[in-house]
Amino acid sequence: MKKYKKICIVLFILILISIPLSTFLGSANITFSQVIDVYKYHLPFANASLEDMGLNSIIWNIRLPRTIVAVIVGSGLAMTGCIMQALTGNIMAEPYTLGIQSGAGMFAAFSIAFFDSVSPIGIIGTNTMAFLGAMLVMLSVYTISSRSKSFSRSNLILVGISISMLCSAITQLIIAFAPDNSKVRGIVFWMMGGLGGIHWEDIPFSLIVCLTGFAISFFLSEQLNIISMGKETAIILGVKINRLNKILLLLVSIIVGALVSISGSVGFVGLIIPHLARRFIGANHKELIPVSTLLGGLFLVWADTTSRIIVAPKDLPIGVLTSLIGVPFFLFIMKKRGQVM
Repeated sequence: MKKYKKICIVLFILILISIPLSTFLGSANITFSQVIDVYKYHLPFANASLEDMGLNSIIWNIRLPRTIVAVIVGSGLAMTGCIMQALTGNIMAEPYTLGIQSGAGMFAAFSIAFFDSVSPIGIIGTNTMAFLGAMLVMLSVYTISSRSKSFSRSNLILVGISISMLCSAITQLIIAFAPDNSKVRGIVFWMMGGLGGIHWEDIPFSLIVCLTGFAISFFLSEQLNIISMGKETAIILGVKINRLNKILLLLVSIIVGALVSISGSVGFVGLIIPHLARRFIGANHKELIPVSTLLGGLFLVWADTTSRIIVAPKDLPIGVLTSLIGVPFFLFIMKKRGQVM
């Protein structure tokens, strides 16, 4: 059995073990046997009873969907990080490089600040608005960067950074003119990232998007290997650069838009996880994408679990925690590569 397959199996088993452990840990005093009892209660053929329905609410309706979404978000961000680093030829690239997160944040802030639940936009929902914002920004970045006769990686990055800064500035204006402090707190909390408000209804769309994205990116893994070598090499080997770029950018924007819309901004996962995965199995995307996907899911499960218990009974925003972990870890990786002295 190949090394990467063994790593994938180990990571998958660790995720399966981590899910019930994560639902066990938290501010509420719950034993692991009680967690198992709740799981048995929901098995269709177990015929198990549950005396304390409050446990069912905490474990099944709050912690379990939150943990599952943590796996989905971590996996999706790590996977799109691999794609972005191959697409741009830049090891510093991540899913948010092209301003997708900033666009989602701008639309989410607009929805939170100026619309209530009974208005047309309020009914659509902050999550949907964030997804639309992410897609609109991605369309803008691609349209502007592709105006030249040939696709340029540097143009793509520069346009993405510029639009990201513009969206961030508009978001700051929205915060400044928000009608009251509660709206400001809502915007800031959303932008810091968090999984506290996750429900079962948030899972199907994000799961389908990530599974579809994984299948497509895995199918295109050989072409990702080729474009990582540079544009000239890719052209010589017959890769249709412009078509591939369109597919990859659309794929990244849909995945990241779907994830950011339910989790807010969760930084550094798409940056450090692909680097860590490369240290295990190398740069072949046919192996890198599965390992990064599983490793990202495992990482965010435990990041979310830590965010629940580190300042219990309050939640530490998961985006804050991933940044606190990600910055020193990434600097360490760069130092090992000899790029930071």
